[in-house]
Amino acid sequence: MEENLEVITRDILFNVLSKVLSKKGMNTSEIYELTEYVLGFFGFDDYIVDNILTPLDRDIFYYLEECGIFRAESMEVNLLKGRQWRIHLWTYRKENMKKIIRTNENIEVEDPRKIYEKIFNEREELR
Repeated sequence: MEENLEVITRDILFNVLSKVLSKKGMNTSEIYELTEYVLGFFGFDDYIVDNILTPLDRDIFYYLEECGIFRAESMEVNLLKGRQWRIHLWTYRKENMKKIIRTNENIEVEDPRKIYEKIFNEREELR
């Protein structure tokens, strides 16, 4: 049965986090607390704006990005006075989450250096 990830529910996020983080030593109670913590930011949305995060929150989100669950994105918005404003967002990586849900095997986490290299290259292409 194909998992519908139109809206990331508590059960879906808990399932994904469990499959990834239980292999890293987190127990069910800690994973449930993390699920509640993350949903406290996202609610029923697919993205949040980075500037609402504290440095500790951001560290957790970067860790979850390394696990393949989140993606950091940025976009530029033109202001009325002609200046550009860069907005940083966090989004779910739904395709990765679907793969995680479907598998019972160990989750391969992408090397974080490749993620940041990819972001840097995308930024350079925009210039």
